[in-house]
Amino acid sequence: MRIFLCGDTLGVTQLLTHIPRKNVFGIIGSSLRPQYFDDLKKISIDTKVPFFIQPKLTSSTYKEFRSQIVETNVDIILVNSYSMIIRDDILSISRLGALNIHAGLLPRNRGCNPTQWAILKNEFQAGVTLHEIDSGIDTGPIVDQREIPIYIDDTWLDIRDREFKAIDDILKKNLKKILSGKWESRPQINGMATTGYRRKPEDSQFTWSEKIVDIHNKIRALVPPLPPAFYIRKDGKKVEHDKYLTPWEITSLKYDPKVGGGSMKTDRINLRPLRKSDSHLLYQWITDRDLVRFNSAYFPVSESDHESWIEKMMRKHSDLVIFVVEENVRKKAIGTCQLFNINWVHRNAELQIRIGDTEYLDKGYGSEAVSMLIKFGFNDLNLHRIYLQVFASNQRAINAYKKCGFKQEGIARESAFIDGSWEDIIKMGLIR
Repeated sequence: MRIFLCGDTLGVTQLLTHIPRKNVFGIIGSSLRPQYFDDLKKISIDTKVPFFIQPKLTSSTYKEFRSQIVETNVDIILVNSYSMIIRDDILSISRLGALNIHAGLLPRNRGCNPTQWAILKNEFQAGVTLHEIDSGIDTGPIVDQREIPIYIDDTWLDIRDREFKAIDDILKKNLKKILSGKWESRPQINGMATTGYRRKPEDSQFTWSEKIVDIHNKIRALVPPLPPAFYIRKDGKKVEHDKYLTPWEITSLKYDPKVGGGSMKTDRINLRPLRKSDSHLLYQWITDRDLVRFNSAYFPVSESDHESWIEKMMRKHSDLVIFVVEENVRKKAIGTCQLFNINWVHRNAELQIRIGDTEYLDKGYGSEAVSMLIKFGFNDLNLHRIYLQVFASNQRAINAYKKCGFKQEGIARESAFIDGSWEDIIKMGLIR
């Protein structure tokens, strides 16, 4: 079996770890990626096979390129990490056609930058697909494929590592079929297809008016060596974000008056992102059970543990956002509210609020904060459902939550042990 390998340095090298050298009769590089020529030439010399450069169809050298391929009597063209279309006039030369390894879960994300598009579209599955090449772009029948999870704290580089391993697995499992020329395939379902265009550096721009989830996806989809996500400051300066940021870190920037300029406020209060300097105040509130009014949470932890948690949360947690409830006139912190246990796949989160300053209890401040937090969760985080837990004995809080739209969904009987007796917990939820 005479096989030609098409790809960049990484793609061809990976193919050579599986395809026996005796079956390799040529290597083809793309004229669109001249930075790989030297490495590919060296590989061809080491492998003792010719190296060809595929020019653009409009190039004066295209006819000569085709003639060179005709003379090789190639049986299969095998493609991995390649940036050009292999057209029908080349496919017709190959006795058994061509197979391509596409870094996407076809028929989704056909075309360019499939891994980036999967993240940008907030998908939670990527993949690799071995498919036959036809006259379309990534439209040929599927020979084999592997699903790859996309986690909320993945960058495209993390996913690429999984793709690389999945490609190895596909090649290993299908090698005998490829070498024999006897593989089976199934047509793609075109009604499920999506296609991505080739991204340009200017496509990396975002604005702080966009949703938190969309900014987060753009930053992690475009970390270097790709042109990183950026925004333009009011003074016209370009600011790049070349490292991964958690949704909470992005929230802190968006609602920082000096950066994103976002705000959540009513006439009486505003919600601002939690700062590290708030740690001592938050510790007082979170450990005082007498302050529990709108939730069922009581956490008796040491102050040192709490400070450690705050610092870790602000840098690493991807499943929560915390705001300080601040009274507008006196600029005084009166409580906190948060969305936590965020499930990004199922788009739901748990809500909790604590009015820590007793001067502001039972005056509607909590309801105002909850209403703003609900809007933030549905709009900025693209949540579908927000839920909470509250003591069954706290009827005032239950009524306040109902006014905000929450509905009772169930009772967890005797779920909290408070002052020597068991309390029921009411579970409530709100659908977008």
